[in-house]
Amino acid sequence: MLNQFVRKYCFTVLGLGLSFYSVLAQTLFHESRIKPRYENLVAIEETPQENFNEELDLSEADDLEIIDDLDEDEFGTEEERTFFSAFMENARFSLKHEFGYGFQAPQKIVSNRSSLRLEWESDFSENLLFFFDGKGSIHHSNDHLTKAQNHSPEAYGTSNLRELYLQGSYGDWSFKVGRQIVIWGESENSVLNEVSPQDQSEVYFTSLEDSRIGQNLIRINYFSSQWDWDMFVNPDSQTNKLPEEHTEYYIPLPENDTDYDVHETMPFQTEVGFQVKRNVESGDFAFYAAKLNENQPFYQQKSEQIGNKTILEKTYPNYQMFGMSGNLNFGNTLLKTELAHKSKKWFAAKHSTDVVFKKNTIDMALDLEYQFNDHANIYAGVSDQHILGWEEGIQESEDSVKYFLGGNQSIYNQTLDLDYILNYDHQNASAVYRLSIKNKIMDDLNLDVSTVYFDPTDLQKGSGMYFQNKSRITANLTYYF
Repeated sequence: MLNQFVRKYCFTVLGLGLSFYSVLAQTLFHESRIKPRYENLVAIEETPQENFNEELDLSEADDLEIIDDLDEDEFGTEEERTFFSAFMENARFSLKHEFGYGFQAPQKIVSNRSSLRLEWESDFSENLLFFFDGKGSIHHSNDHLTKAQNHSPEAYGTSNLRELYLQGSYGDWSFKVGRQIVIWGESENSVLNEVSPQDQSEVYFTSLEDSRIGQNLIRINYFSSQWDWDMFVNPDSQTNKLPEEHTEYYIPLPENDTDYDVHETMPFQTEVGFQVKRNVESGDFAFYAAKLNENQPFYQQKSEQIGNKTILEKTYPNYQMFGMSGNLNFGNTLLKTELAHKSKKWFAAKHSTDVVFKKNTIDMALDLEYQFNDHANIYAGVSDQHILGWEEGIQESEDSVKYFLGGNQSIYNQTLDLDYILNYDHQNASAVYRLSIKNKIMDDLNLDVSTVYFDPTDLQKGSGMYFQNKSRITANLTYYF
């Protein structure tokens, strides 16, 4: 029994290291190309060395050479030690273990995984910066993602390269090239934040930050005295990552239905976006314009068939968006607003044989946050998608309204945070409750215990169709170094 336990966790540690270095090895430059960053080390290298050999006999010199060889073998060369020190100075590691348990019937372990994340930033020169953010994960045998694998392994390794880019600056200009995450908007239920796709394989149990997927793009910033200008060009448009078949949160898709033959067309149009922002005394406001591809797939039925199978075309239509946002601070009250006009959005018909509908929409979001003191606040908000020229044949409602209500309280010298939030989808009559307790055990060690509870009124639509028995409690223990 003990040997099985030791073997299992030795394999886990080894696999975690391999997953992490599979991401890291693609990005690090050869050590000889990285210059030492410590000024004191550079000063030592440049200090003239006295010729001590004149005062030593040959035997003493030989002894010193032997000692030098032993030092290099045991501790590496001075160049290697300098590179390692410079690397660690700019690196931030996050070692985390997650354990999730579904407490509704059937009760079971849902997630059991370990991960190692590296965020590394290095200045190659005064005007050139390199940034890396990647994570390797090991999903243990009772994790639902491991169980979904055909060969049922003891552990399942994954890696995620979030960001990897070079940033150059010249005067008031800044340029980024590489894998990046673009975040737009201000609100909790933002109607503007549609640039970066999301990993929705565990949509309700992953934070928005962790769910974002990087894309290979070019970003240009210009900072004037009054306005901040931001533009991106994305030739590598990605889409949302949906839950895989046989996983805990899988939602049936047409391609898994034997009655359909699905032909997928990936997005091919380059995405372009522009944002200009200005800070004012009481907050800030911004304007947006973009040509984007849908992150979520759209299925359109074709007239022809292959045998007894109906042909579906799976596409990611493009659309245009113009919007604005603002933050206004009134003492202890913060108001966040967003407004967007989206043109040529596709909407499915109630009957699959009908043609798709292409409509314009007006989307809005409004958040209100009140801070009682430095340790407590409450917040509430509403968002809506209004379809212009709505018709009875459209599957979606004319208005899609969502509400949220929440609060935060810090106690015990801000070492313990309590967070609560309620999300309510009016059209689908479903509520999702979240309660999180975050404990700062010590400066570099945090424990986060959260509960997600689903309370759908209608089990035939929205989250009620797939998540009515998926409520769970999750614990995350994270060590930073």
